[in-house]
Amino acid sequence: MFSWFQGKVTGSEGLERMRAEFGQMLDAGRHVFDLAANALLGGTDVEVIRQDIFDTDERINQSERQIRRSLVVHATVHGSGSFPSCLVLMSVVKDAERVGDYAKNIFDLAELRSSKLEDGLQTDLVQLKGRISQLMANCRMAFDTEDADESRVLIREAEQIEDHCDDRITQIIRSGKQVDSNAVCALSYRYFKRTASHVRNVLTSVVQPIDLLDYTDSEASSPSPEV
Repeated sequence: MFSWFQGKVTGSEGLERMRAEFGQMLDAGRHVFDLAANALLGGTDVEVIRQDIFDTDERINQSERQIRRSLVVHATVHGSGSFPSCLVLMSVVKDAERVGDYAKNIFDLAELRSSKLEDGLQTDLVQLKGRISQLMANCRMAFDTEDADESRVLIREAEQIEDHCDDRITQIIRSGKQVDSNAVCALSYRYFKRTASHVRNVLTSVVQPIDLLDYTDSEASSPSPEV
């Protein structure tokens, strides 16, 4: 999908700058996710990282706005041939921005938590945090290299993370326990799932045409419901 970044078209220098800035957004998203999750699960003092969390999120937001402006200028100058790829990047920068938003949600949980998380769920969330952080690092590499095979592997990993989070949320709700730690765990799984979902959306830009952006191969092949 992103062969238009490879210096083969007019204006590729500007496009390469946008690609680099988007890569920085992905790195910043991983950084802020790690900070917030460590505060929630590892006991990092929220006051120590608060400024970093919000400053990093603001840089992500600024990058999103800058890339959007640059895309509009590029499409205006270089014509309709660049529209499909511009639309793709316009979409995935929103996914990168949403990762920052969910990191702030996780940080909010770290601030609000008033009791220790259940041991089994605490251990599971710590392991899940590691998987998501690695997924984000691998997403950056797959995007940079346009590695379709690796992207499909990572999409499956993201889907497994999403399913795992859904299973845990169901388990927590059905347990019937009315305790603070379970409420925090359920929301943690929800925010972790959404983070993985947005990373998956970015990965689909490597393997899918524009009309199937955000859809996996299995979702794209499913028949449309009758109306």
